[in-house]
Amino acid sequence: MDTPRPIRKKEKSKEEVVVLVEVSWIDSYTDGGWSEYAPEKVETVTYGLLVKKTKDWVTLAMTKEKGYWGNLWYIPTKNVTNIRPIEEIQST
Repeated sequence: MDTPRPIRKKEKSKEEVVVLVEVSWIDSYTDGGWSEYAPEKVETVTYGLLVKKTKDWVTLAMTKEKGYWGNLWYIPTKNVTNIRPIEEIQST
């Protein structure tokens, strides 16, 4: 009779995939001096590594190294109009 082999848990890979994205979003702006009331929806485009997307924030980083994110950029999710993946990158 064969003895059942113990179930081995998959080892966590030391590499993870991060995604370089383009985020389009509506930013606030100011009109200096005298002007007529005429607000515009002008999209701002920001590029970075997607750290996390929640109901409140889309968070990007400019760099990643050994579990740390560098230069975090927090964009209010309600202002985001589009997130376009550009490239998947293997990270440690």
